[in-house]
Amino acid sequence: MLPETFEAKPSSPRYYTETALWLLACLYAFYRLRWSSPFAMSHNIHLPIHEAGHFIFTPLGEWMHFLGGSLFQVVFPLAFSISFLLRKELFSAILVLLWCGDSLVDVSFYVGDAYAQEMPLIGGEHDWAYLLGSVDKVHYATELGTFTWWCGALVMLTACLGGAMALNHKAGFIKIRP
Repeated sequence: MLPETFEAKPSSPRYYTETALWLLACLYAFYRLRWSSPFAMSHNIHLPIHEAGHFIFTPLGEWMHFLGGSLFQVVFPLAFSISFLLRKELFSAILVLLWCGDSLVDVSFYVGDAYAQEMPLIGGEHDWAYLLGSVDKVHYATELGTFTWWCGALVMLTACLGGAMALNHKAGFIKIRP
C-alpha cells in the first residue's frame, strides 16, 4: 500500500496547483540553465544563506570558514528536501531539490572566478581563491566551476523529471511501487 501522499487524485485543486508550480519551476530551470549568469534573480536569495554559512562554520577553523559559505548554501536547501522526503511529501522535496541545484549553479560561478577574481565581493578574501590556493589548484578554477555548474544542472533537470513523474503518478499514468 502506498502512502496517502502518493495516491492518484488528478481532479483535486492541489494537483492543479502542483502542476502549475512544477511548470513554473521547469521554466525557471530552463531560463537559469539557458541564460546562466552569476547575478540571476535567485542570487539574492542564496547570498544571505552563503554568508550565514561562513558564520556557522567559523568555529571549525579558517579553511572550513571559507568553505562554509558555499557548503551551507547547497546543504541548506538539500536538508529541507531530505526533510520533505522523510515526511513523504515528494512534490515539496522535488521543488526544494530544484532550489538546491540552482544553488549549485550559483556556487559554480564563484568557484570558476577563483583564478581571475573579477566578481564583486561583499568584502574580504575570495573564498575559492583561498580554498584552491591552499591546495595549489587555483589554475583548475574554471574546470571545477564548469563541473559544479553541470552538477547543478543535473540536479535541476532531475528535479524537473521527478516532478513530471510524481504528477503523472498522481494522475494515474504511471505506478510507483514501494
